[in-house]
Amino acid sequence: MELNFEFSFKPLVSQDIEAFENEYGINLPENYKRFLLLNNGGKPVKRRFKTADGTITSSVMLFLPLSKETDSNLESFYEKYCTNKIVPSNLIPIGVDPADSLICLTISEQDKVYFCDMDYFEEDNELKNDYVNLISENFTLFLNSLYEA
Repeated sequence: MELNFEFSFKPLVSQDIEAFENEYGINLPENYKRFLLLNNGGKPVKRRFKTADGTITSSVMLFLPLSKETDSNLESFYEKYCTNKIVPSNLIPIGVDPADSLICLTISEQDKVYFCDMDYFEEDNELKNDYVNLISENFTLFLNSLYEA
């Protein structure tokens, strides 16, 4: 799916993604890698979404870029939320909503998308599973489901 963006970041090459994966010992899903190569994050025009169960509606305020152009980038969010084990170990933050909750992607062959409601982040540095809600069964379906407010 092709998204239109209000703004985005400098284009990537596949070596940039490989370097990130090697640095952190992870494998990003292929659909997400293609998205990064095409768009490298930014603020999409179509950005509203609902969780799969329909209980939460929010917006993607920023897809995190693999770039040092902004402090809100994939690497800094990985280090803050994954290295510090705030989000479940099989997830990586790929975006943020207006309230600084996270849109996360599974790091595996599957590419499920989840909403991590950081309003319920516990003082003991743990986000309880009750506040991790499925948005979509895969990244492409998630992108295709985004809509304008």
